[in-house]
Amino acid sequence: MQQQIPALPAKQVDGKRVLQPADQVFGEIKNSENPELYAVFPYRLFGVNKPDLEVGRATFEARRFKRTGGWTQDAIQAAFLGLTDSAKRLTLESFSAPTKGSRFPAFWGPNYDWIPDQDHGNVASMALQTMLMQTEGAKIVLFPSWPKDWDVEFKLHAPLNTTVEGVFKAGKLERLTVTPERRTADAIPMNPE
Repeated sequence: MQQQIPALPAKQVDGKRVLQPADQVFGEIKNSENPELYAVFPYRLFGVNKPDLEVGRATFEARRFKRTGGWTQDAIQAAFLGLTDSAKRLTLESFSAPTKGSRFPAFWGPNYDWIPDQDHGNVASMALQTMLMQTEGAKIVLFPSWPKDWDVEFKLHAPLNTTVEGVFKAGKLERLTVTPERRTADAIPMNPE
């Protein structure tokens, strides 16, 4: 079946290979999503420690709709691509978005549909976690797009019944505990930017 699946559509933009939403576009574009970036998230074909990272990054930079809020996935995709500055900015914008007419600050919206908009908070939370930890099979990559100037104390769940706890402060990893201990070798801290 995989032999029958066509290659991802792409074209050259400013000398870089950039993914496209389709081989051919029919009619006018009426939505505000970037389906070409689904190859980054949710399908995870491009990203940190994966082949063709620069294709994913060039596609992100060339995306038609650049925004945050609601279900817009730019912050998550930036985090998976290791684009620390973009992930940081978009995540901060999402968490800081004003809530009009709501009593509680986490009742974001209306972004696209209703108040409270649970997509907004979920996307921001997932982006934040993805900045801190990404997994691929048994591999656990820590700080793939984490800002060096952000202190954090965390406890996250990873595949294979694994828990990862740590403290990152003043630009340094102060403590890391992986449970079960045998999974410690699978945890790969990257240098935050």
